[in-house]
Amino acid sequence: MSAPPPPQMPYGPPPGDGNPYAGGAYGAPPPPPPPGYGYPGPPPPEQPYGAQPPGYGYGYPPPAPMDGENCRFCGGFPAVRATVRGHQGLLIAFRMLRMHGPFCRTCGTATVRDMSARTLVQGWWSWVSPILTVITLLMNLGAHNRIKRLPPPMPGTHGPQLDPGAPLGSRPHIAMLLVPVSLLVTGVLLATGVIGPKKDSGGSVALPTPTDTVTFSPSPRPTTTYGYTPPPLPMPSFTVPSITLPPPATKNDVDSAGIGDCLRNENSPGATADEHPKITVLPCTDPKAQYKVVYKYFATSDEKACDKQPKADSSYTRTYSNLPALNYVLCLKHINS
Repeated sequence: MSAPPPPQMPYGPPPGDGNPYAGGAYGAPPPPPPPGYGYPGPPPPEQPYGAQPPGYGYGYPPPAPMDGENCRFCGGFPAVRATVRGHQGLLIAFRMLRMHGPFCRTCGTATVRDMSARTLVQGWWSWVSPILTVITLLMNLGAHNRIKRLPPPMPGTHGPQLDPGAPLGSRPHIAMLLVPVSLLVTGVLLATGVIGPKKDSGGSVALPTPTDTVTFSPSPRPTTTYGYTPPPLPMPSFTVPSITLPPPATKNDVDSAGIGDCLRNENSPGATADEHPKITVLPCTDPKAQYKVVYKYFATSDEKACDKQPKADSSYTRTYSNLPALNYVLCLKHINS
């Protein structure tokens, strides 16, 4: 009677020679695992800073940068090429500043606001800087219009961005626009005569007493060691033309009249035109006063100058034929009949 066979494993023998730790038939190594699921598969490639896997947030790969440009500050796109300018006045010199793009919308807006604000404070302080500052701000306005038409940078495509800060109109720098405005208004008021000196200060200039002939007499020349005395050199003589000065003005003389004084024509009180008036200065409280001086123009005899004074309805002209610089015109307003 034969012995029964040994019991068999229900799932079959292990591979190879029966050793459960053998790699395969006859000791061959096990087959390699599929690629990408561990060693020896290569590790996944490293992603650049700020980049996201394709399709992040969009469901498809992000489009290529606009015009192939990326922002010079954050690297985001879309971006546009533009030049932002600044100006500094240095009293006797000046300096022009430039910042070239490309810029994204956020970084470009921050650059325009910052350089324009600095220009508003530093750009007025040289002889030609007011004009250059206005031109610089207008050019920055054109660059800002190009930048603000861009959409915001795509998420995940940029690094840290510049802070735009408050708009330029909300910053205290905008108050510096009062500098050119005040200069322009002051120039217009001076040109139209609204402001400026209006009354004679009352000072007098001492003029030298004129002489008819001035003759220079040379001193005798010294005798030389040889006993010879050279003849005196002829000296030229010239004549200064005589100048007749007007008599000094008295308190009641019309030459002393200024703005706010009142006058009266003693020759023809009721006449509207007089070729030879006799004008006296009176207190404005005197009932005999006829005219009040509205304005006084110096060094001129043009009575049409009073057309610039809306309150004046008549004028008085004083001329000196030999000294035109002493001429003047009084613009008058009729006050009493």
